[in-house]
Amino acid sequence: MRHRKGVRGMGLAGAFSVSILVFAGPAQASPHEVDVAHQDGIHRFSVQLNGAESVTPGDADGQGFARLDLDPQQGTACYEITWKQLDGMVTAFHLHAARRGSDGPHWIDFFNNQNFAGSHTVKDCVRSTREKIETVIEYPSSYYLQVHSTAFDKGAIRGQLG
Repeated sequence: MRHRKGVRGMGLAGAFSVSILVFAGPAQASPHEVDVAHQDGIHRFSVQLNGAESVTPGDADGQGFARLDLDPQQGTACYEITWKQLDGMVTAFHLHAARRGSDGPHWIDFFNNQNFAGSHTVKDCVRSTREKIETVIEYPSSYYLQVHSTAFDKGAIRGQLG
């Protein structure tokens, strides 16, 4: 019996290698890596967050990952943020305007006055002006995401967009 090309024709070792590649998935970004994608007018940023990025002392053990989808046409900033190992309760999440190594004002507020304890994932969309969103898309290195907590009210973990 003759095998057709494909997984059956590769033998057991070849099929195992293909399955490892399929199930391994993409590699995780390093703490300073930012993944940016553009599709249908939406600009997507994937950012690692940690306490070492904070200008004021941040949460040394805290970690997070955020995805930010900016749509200037609709005037929306959608986010999904996951964090773990943060001291205190998470109270706020913002996009701030400043380059790496500097603190800056809130540019877009995602949530305020919350009380999330432990590890969480939160996602939602907020409205913003087209001008603000387009400025972030054009100059991402001038903006950072920051999670605030009761233990680190000036910023627990942070990640620069660019």
